[in-house]
Order: sequence, then structure tokens, then C-alpha cells
Amino acid sequence: MNIAVCIDDNGGMLFNSRRQSRDRILIEDFLRTAGNNKVFVRSFSEKLFVDINVSVNDNCLSDAEENDFCFIEDESILPFSEKIKTLIIYKWNRVYPADFSFEMPEGFKLSEAYEFQGSSHEKITKEIYVNEN
Repeated sequence: MNIAVCIDDNGGMLFNSRRQSRDRILIEDFLRTAGNNKVFVRSFSEKLFVDINVSVNDNCLSDAEENDFCFIEDESILPFSEKIKTLIIYKWNRVYPADFSFEMPEGFKLSEAYEFQGSSHEKITKEIYVNEN
């Protein structure tokens, strides 16, 4: 499966059970990256994908198949790292308060990185990692 996460400069993802930020253009980029593959989101992220054909599944990390894409904001991906082919990390390039942080699984190598302008952020960095295990 393929995973996408959004983090701040310190790896933060959530603060007081809320996402740190949101960006419409980032969501569009994620959907373009997923292409015609199945896209899973957890119910926490559902409101970011209004009027978009995605599968809402709180067990998506368990249920996703090889070519599926999962957008994860509120769960650790570490227990599923062996299943992950590609990891997409969107960086906000800011520091926000955080009480839940991303943990990078071992064995992933950076294959591509670039920056783009979002709808709410001047600069978003997209890093694509591949699983070398």
C-alpha cells in the first residue's frame, strides 16, 4: 500500500486531537498521485474529501491492498511498515503545537522531493520514500 501523511518541521501531526493544518491543493496533489487507485481515508479525515470518491475506513491500514493509497492523520503507521511500498510525506515547513507525532519506519529511502505552493501555505514540501525492505 501507499501512505500519505502531513507533518510540521518537528514531525508533529495532531494537537489536542485536531489536525495542525489543512490545504486544498495538497489534497488535490495527493489525489493526482493516487491516480485511479483506490483511496482510503479514516473517518477523522473524511471532511477533507467532501464530494470526492474515497473509501472511508478506520481500518484502512489493515485492509488496504498493494496499490491502494491511504491518507493518515491520526494513527501510527509503524505496525504496518512491512506492507507499505511508498510513503509520501507532506511537510508544512512550519512548527505547530503537537501532541501526536509521526514516526518514520526503518528501511525507507528518499526517492523524490519537490516543493509546491498550497492554498494556505506558501511552500509545501512533498517527499516520496520507497520501502527498501
